[in-house]
Formats: sequence, C-alpha cells, structure tokens
Amino acid sequence: MAKELRPFDNEDQRRHSFRKRRPTLFGMAHDLSEEFGAHVAVIAFSPAGEPHAFCAPTADSVLRTYLPAADGLLPNPTPHSPFPGSAAGVGAETAGEAAARVAGMRREVDETKAMVAEEWARVAAAREKVRAAQGAAQKQNWWEVDVEALGEEELPVFMRALEMFKAEVQERIDAMASARMSLPREKKRQ
Repeated sequence: MAKELRPFDNEDQRRHSFRKRRPTLFGMAHDLSEEFGAHVAVIAFSPAGEPHAFCAPTADSVLRTYLPAADGLLPNPTPHSPFPGSAAGVGAETAGEAAARVAGMRREVDETKAMVAEEWARVAAAREKVRAAQGAAQKQNWWEVDVEALGEEELPVFMRALEMFKAEVQERIDAMASARMSLPREKKRQ
C-alpha cells in the first residue's frame, strides 16, 4: 500500500524532508535518462523558494525541444528531433515521425551497403585486370604492369594500390632506419 503524503506542519521538517527526497527524485530522473535515453527536466522549488533542477541532456535542449518558443517560432531541432512538428510550435517528435525517420535511416544504410558492395566488386574486377596485364606482360610484380594496358576504370584503383604500397615501403624504411639508429656503434680501433 502506498504511503500517504501530506504537508508537514513544521517548517524545519518540511525543509529536512525536501533535502532528503530531492536527491532521490533527481536520481530517478537520471536513471530514466541513462537507461532509456529519455530527455528529462525536473525542476523543484524548496520550501524557501530556491529552485533546484536536473535536466538531461541539458536544460536548454529539453526546453527548446519540448516547449513552445516565446516568440512563436519553432524550437531548434535536436539530434532526437530533427524535424520538429509544426502543430502549436511544439518540437516533440511523434511516434510516426520517429518511425519514418528510422525507416529513412535504414534506407540510407541499405543504400550505403549497396554502394560498398559495388565498390568492392569494381576493385576486384580492376585487380583481375591488373593481374591479367601482369601475366600478359610476363612481369613478376603487379606494380610493373604497363599502365597503357589498363582501362579507365582500373587506373584509379591501380593508383590507390601504388600509393598504399609506397606508404608501406616508407614505413618499413623508417622502421629499419630507427632500428639502425638505436643500435650501439662500435668504436674504431686505432
């Protein structure tokens, strides 16, 4: 059974109870924010009239998102509400708007996956052309291939491969040079 809450007659008891319960209230608000990613704003005024607030992520973002603007303009969008509703100037996102936004993000992910797969297929085709040119020219290494034998689509892939190869060679040279410098040098015998 719930505890019956009633106002305290004694001012000191009221202040003491407020000081004791306020952290619990703010702790619950913090838990809601952390566990569910909820936007939370709790403002409590002490018996002496002092304001105490807990807001997550920030008071400004919560107020701009969920309260109508004083000048009648729509609130600024937040990451959770990029398209504030126009009804009464409220920026809270409805479930339908959230579902539409999530569906749009999923579409973007699918399109990006398709583009990545397409790029990998293009790179694989270019790699095969480079290997075929290498075999036809009877070259031992892929970087010795005659670029004239490559087509327009293979050249950018070939150039990226050469740049990566150059960077890898430079890393090995740097590693060898630093290893040589760290070795103690023998003194010349006279």
